[in-house]
Amino acid sequence: MIAQRLYEGVELGEEGSVGLITYMRTDSTRVSTDAIGEVREYIGKEYGTQYLPESPNAYKEKKEAQAAHEAIRPTSAMRHPEQIKQYLKEDEFKVYKLIWQRFVASTDQPAVF
Repeated sequence: MIAQRLYEGVELGEEGSVGLITYMRTDSTRVSTDAIGEVREYIGKEYGTQYLPESPNAYKEKKEAQAAHEAIRPTSAMRHPEQIKQYLKEDEFKVYKLIWQRFVASTDQPAVF
């Protein structure tokens, strides 16, 4: 129910009602080239280009994946969870933050331990 609200739209002050995530009933790993470009721009600006792989990460689809839809992701990587926290209920914020963080991390360089 929480993800459904984020998908359908949440009032973000002067922006009005905004759908914050893409369709959430999917196991696809496919992401639009526009979304990849935007998140790579975000990572480069916020964290530095050393955190960007040379080319976007590519993930294999499972045979039975719902390829008709994109992977679950924020509708805009530029909409950081902390920027919209004031408009979200606590549970909405937690779900949105998780989706946003996992999407950004999935396009990042692998962790180094």
